[in-house]
Amino acid sequence: MTKYELVEKTEINGEVWYTIRRNGDYVSNSATTELKKAEQMLNEFENGKPSEPIFKTLKTIEVDED
Repeated sequence: MTKYELVEKTEINGEVWYTIRRNGDYVSNSATTELKKAEQMLNEFENGKPSEPIFKTLKTIEVDED
């Protein structure tokens, strides 16, 4: 089971940032200063949107470099 968390971070200067963490790790591109936007992202993850890029190997080759 994957755990997502909506986290609020207050900078020393008082600026507030919201981020999402997946199993304790920061989800890239989830930082925003808008709570509604962060909540929307969290809802998308809850509804099955991938939180990480999807990589698909299209071709693999092996070369003897000796």
